[in-house]
Amino acid sequence: MSNKSIESFIDPSYLEEVLGSFSKATGLHIEAVNRKGETLAILGNKKRNDFCQFIRSNSKGEKKCLASYKEATLEAAKWNEPYFFRCHAGIVIWAVPIILDNVFLGSIICGQILLWKPDEFFLRDLKKSNAKDLDYDILQEKVKSVSICSPEQSQAAADMLFVVVNHIVKRNIHKLEEENAYRLESLKIKADLENRKKKKSNLEFTDYGTYLKKERRFLSYIRLGDKTRAENYLMILLTDLLTKTAGDIATIKIRILELASLSSRAAVEGGADAEQAMSILKDFNDEVDRIDRVEEFFVKVHKVIATFLDGIFKLADKKHLSLVTNARNFIIENYHKPITIKATADHLFISPSHLSRLFRLELDCTFNDYLTRVRVEKAVELLKKPEFSVEQVSKAVGFKSQSYFAEIFRKYIGVTPLIYKNSLF
Repeated sequence: MSNKSIESFIDPSYLEEVLGSFSKATGLHIEAVNRKGETLAILGNKKRNDFCQFIRSNSKGEKKCLASYKEATLEAAKWNEPYFFRCHAGIVIWAVPIILDNVFLGSIICGQILLWKPDEFFLRDLKKSNAKDLDYDILQEKVKSVSICSPEQSQAAADMLFVVVNHIVKRNIHKLEEENAYRLESLKIKADLENRKKKKSNLEFTDYGTYLKKERRFLSYIRLGDKTRAENYLMILLTDLLTKTAGDIATIKIRILELASLSSRAAVEGGADAEQAMSILKDFNDEVDRIDRVEEFFVKVHKVIATFLDGIFKLADKKHLSLVTNARNFIIENYHKPITIKATADHLFISPSHLSRLFRLELDCTFNDYLTRVRVEKAVELLKKPEFSVEQVSKAVGFKSQSYFAEIFRKYIGVTPLIYKNSLF
C-alpha cells in the first residue's frame, strides 16, 4: 500500500466536490499534491494567482515551487497537522497531510496569500531571490494580485481544512473496509462452492422447495437466538441463492428483501424489540435499493441479521453473555433428554438460582420457557417428515406425555400437532 497514490484511494470527484466547495467558500487556492510535491489537481475554480503563474513560467521557478511543496508536504506528514511555510517567493502557504491507514499519500496545499501588504523588506527579498531569473518590474506588478489574509483568518482556514481532509480520509477508510468485506464475502462463497464440489453433495441447487426448507431451519435458529447456527445457515442460503439465480441482481434483491423481512419477524418472536426491529428493517430496505453488487447484498444482509440477533440478547456483561450462551447451547444439544435447570447449572458450575435469574434478567423468560421453545421448534421440523408419527415426535423432542405435547404445541403454533401434520400431506 505504501506505493499507492491519492487517486488510488480517494474518489477524485468527491475530492473536487468537497474541497472545491471549500475553495469557493473561502476564496482560497487549493491543490492536491503527491508525496513528491507534484500537483495532481487544482480543486475548485480558484486558479493560481498571476504572481504564482509568473513565477512558474520559468523552469527554475517551477523547480523551486516543487521543492517548496515537497518540503511542506513532508513536514505536514511528520507532525500530522497543518504546516505553514513561506515559499521561495515569500508567499504564505500551508499543507494538510493525507494519511490513510497509516500510509502517507500526499497533502492538500492551500493559501498562496500574504499576511500583510508587500513592504520594502518583502520586495527586497523578492528581488534578491528571483530577479536573476525573472523581470523584477513584472514581479512587482504581479505581486499585487496576491490576496491579503490575516494570521487569524489563515489559521482558522487551516484548522477548518484539516477537519475537512480528515473527514474525507475517514470516509475512504470506511469505503476500504466495505470493499474488503465484499471481497471476503466473495471468497467465502467461492470456498463454500469448492467444499460442496469436494463433498459431491448439494452441488447443484435445483428447486426453491429445498431452499425454503433450509430457510425455515435458518429462521428457527434466529427465533432461538442461536447465532452460530443461524450465520452458518445464512451462508448456505446465500450460496444456494447465487447458484439458483446465476447471479441475477433483480432476483437476488427480491430474495434478500424477503429474507430480511422474515428474519426481523423471527427475531421479534425470539424476544427482540418489535419497534426497533421494524426500524432496522426499514433502514435496510432503503439501503438495498441503492445496491447493485451481489457481494454488497450479501454483506448487508449478514449485518442486519447479526443486528437482529443482537437485539434478542442485549447483554451488557460479557460474563453473563457467556453463561447464557453456553446454557442455550446446552439446551439445544440436549433438548431431547429429560434435562433440568439443575443439570444445566451443574454443567456451567453455577447455582440453579443464579441461572434462573440470568434467564429472567437477560432473556426475559424462564429456563423452562426457553427449553419448551426449543422443543417446539424441533417438533415442527420432525412433523414435516412423513415417517414420524405425532407420538414419535413427542418422545423425540423430550415430552413424556403426548397430551401435554399437544397442549404446548397448540399454545405456540396455534393448532395441534396432528392438525399441523395433516395440513402438510
